[in-house]
Amino acid sequence: MLERIPGFRKAATPDDRFDLIRAYLRLLGPATPKHVADYLDAPVKDVQARWPADAVEVAVDGEPRWLLAGDERALASADAEGCRLLGPFDLFLQAKDRSTLMPDAALAKELWPVLGRPGAVLVDGELVGTWRPRKSGRAFTVAVRPWRRLDPATRDAVAEQAERLAAYRGVSLTGVDFGD
Repeated sequence: MLERIPGFRKAATPDDRFDLIRAYLRLLGPATPKHVADYLDAPVKDVQARWPADAVEVAVDGEPRWLLAGDERALASADAEGCRLLGPFDLFLQAKDRSTLMPDAALAKELWPVLGRPGAVLVDGELVGTWRPRKSGRAFTVAVRPWRRLDPATRDAVAEQAERLAAYRGVSLTGVDFGD
């Protein structure tokens, strides 16, 4: 339900946090003007006309892209270790440049189908499979479809993430099905 915020006062001018191009670069960059335009459903020339002055060029797989200068150090020092079960519409999966996340076209089609999108298994910064919740009565399982063989430590980490998901949903996890 939308309601007025008591005491809300409109700003005289919007600040940078309301700039959609800056938001895209901060949340989904490095990116090109075309990536941003596709995401916003806007003409590339309009995006280029409003391109932030503090965007710096970086190379991603040999292609020029841009990110905000203030985010360059954070990106360079980012720690990509660990395991996460990303929800189907997690921001990480929403960028328009899907081929950087998943260069294999068949696996990309599995991860981003037209209907019934699965979640993604992210391990050490790499997408390694998909997952789907399965609930039947009181039984809650997580079905994982790995795209490569997962070592025992990774399987344990996926199971730990499934436990966290079950706890968040207020149910008990009855198992993780790795399809083997």
